[in-house]
Amino acid sequence: MNHHLFSFSGRNMRFHVGCVVVAAVILFVLVSWQPGQAQQNTVDNTEVVKLIGPRTVRVKAGSLLEQKLDISIVPKEQITTPLLLATGSVVAHLAPGSNPSEDRWQFNSIELSGVYADWQRARAEKEFNVKRLAKIRELTASQTQSQKLVVDRLRKLVATGTEAIRDLTAAEANLLQVQLEGQKAVYEAETALTVATRNRAALERTLLQDGVDPALLENATSGTSLIKADVPELKISLVSVGQSCVTKFYGLPGQTFIGKVKSLAPSLSAEQHTLRVFFELPDVNNKFKPGMYAEIGLGTDPRMAILVPSDAVLHSRNADFVFIGDGPGLWHITEVQVGESIGDRVEILQGLQGGEKIIGNGAILLKPMLVQALLNEEVVKEMQPEGVAK
Repeated sequence: MNHHLFSFSGRNMRFHVGCVVVAAVILFVLVSWQPGQAQQNTVDNTEVVKLIGPRTVRVKAGSLLEQKLDISIVPKEQITTPLLLATGSVVAHLAPGSNPSEDRWQFNSIELSGVYADWQRARAEKEFNVKRLAKIRELTASQTQSQKLVVDRLRKLVATGTEAIRDLTAAEANLLQVQLEGQKAVYEAETALTVATRNRAALERTLLQDGVDPALLENATSGTSLIKADVPELKISLVSVGQSCVTKFYGLPGQTFIGKVKSLAPSLSAEQHTLRVFFELPDVNNKFKPGMYAEIGLGTDPRMAILVPSDAVLHSRNADFVFIGDGPGLWHITEVQVGESIGDRVEILQGLQGGEKIIGNGAILLKPMLVQALLNEEVVKEMQPEGVAK
């Protein structure tokens, strides 16, 4: 009996110990639990950054990523810094003096000097043939008119019977001969003028290709230097005749010279796809030697400009983009055309109006979203059927 009592007491003790442990656990949970803690412990599956539409990115509010983005308002201010920079060189200099200007031009190469001399001869030949053609036409008209008067007089005399008809026939034949010879002389003179004109035009094109505008050679004043520069095809819309520019020569450090765009080449370079721009700078002190290189800033006239931090502009697939605010946590990827850098800022030529909210420093963190957005657009275009406008 004592044995059974002992066994029962052991089982009863283990049961009580178990109850105590369970009660302790429940008490601990009840004591530790606070209202709202279950909601706090819920896992937040919202993505920090996500592409939610065509060129639209959402950044989670209050996230560490959002805190790293430097957001600012796009300003608009007046500046005089160049729209674009180009490297140029002096191709010709007209020295002061009393001799004819064609004898005072100095060029940056012997070949260019030879082309200029040939162009001068072609110009003289054209002028000579213009005058020659005018004289031949005048002479032919005079001879024809004189012979017509002879024919008219003989016709009247033959009608009255005082002259033989054979004299009239001979006079009419002479009239035809004069007309034919006159037409031949005029044709030969016109042909010579056409050849001279073509030769001069060909030499003018050669001068343009070698870096000098023939019109500037004809109209330049004493003590002038002609400068050329090549502007990339993507930037030619920023250049115009009469545009102010500032020139700095590598051989004249610390000095700047103000000038204007005088002319533009009629066509782009087939090899480099650049537009040749011609400048004229006063040079009475003979500072600019043919062949000297210079840095030319085009477009220095005062203008209202849009400037953004350089870090705000992201480059991808031959284009530049910025992130513009499109609502709380939303950013729209916008393509822009950029100009020259001004310190740690860059001028925006197209794409912004001023006053927009953009991401400056930290925009690089969203570049994967930019790349993905552009990639999605390419995929959509490739999936369109043939014949559908893309």
